[in-house]
Amino acid sequence: MSTPEIATSRTEKDLESPASSSPIEENPNLPDYAQNDLEDVDLPVLVLISHGHAPPLNPRPQLKFDVRNLANPPKHIRDNLNGTSWRLQEWMLSDPKFGERRDAIKKEIEEEMKRMTAEHEKEDVLKLGYDTDKLTLDANGGLDKEQREPPPKGVKSEEAPEVDSSISSEADSSSGETDQDDPSTLRVGIFCAMGRHRSVALVEELAKMSWPGWQVEVEHRDLNKKRGRRMPGKDSRGTRGGGISSHFEDE
Repeated sequence: MSTPEIATSRTEKDLESPASSSPIEENPNLPDYAQNDLEDVDLPVLVLISHGHAPPLNPRPQLKFDVRNLANPPKHIRDNLNGTSWRLQEWMLSDPKFGERRDAIKKEIEEEMKRMTAEHEKEDVLKLGYDTDKLTLDANGGLDKEQREPPPKGVKSEEAPEVDSSISSEADSSSGETDQDDPSTLRVGIFCAMGRHRSVALVEELAKMSWPGWQVEVEHRDLNKKRGRRMPGKDSRGTRGGGISSHFEDE
């Protein structure tokens, strides 16, 4: 019987003391026009998922990272603690390679966030009647400052294409099938051998970091997964020379 995933939701409010009166105020990349036209916009969601290397995540995440090359904690720590334990996290942080890997993964996630933000910004601009062919982006992937003011109410750009409402409705109805289809959700999978120690600790460390303008959710798919037992007899043979790969590897 499979163990249900453990999921938590963490927003900037959990990580920083200053409170914001509006989600928009928490997003420095949101253009000025959104202050007036998109006041009730929800924050995009970053979902950090730890798991074992098999089976793969379903639905497939936009980004995935293999951390099996990181050093495993000693057996006496692994046997008594999992990656949510501060003691195990401290041990992992004592290895410089763990911190380097964490920072490298954060950088890749931020690059994907920029790409998604720019793409969604163009979609929002189209809804407001801009001609997207004439838009230019600034260094941060946002709209050029001169183009952030929306056209007057009720006036459409001459060359703004008409949007077929039937097509839009069809896209909206299919977008809820998986998180990957949701343009406001970025799913990141981080896996180790069993999904209970290294990947969990790394996800926990990433969740503690600052992600301005994003809501952070954490899922540990295999945290409570029990190790299988070796069967006596033939399962204990035939491993010489690496012939049979065991799912007990370095966990």
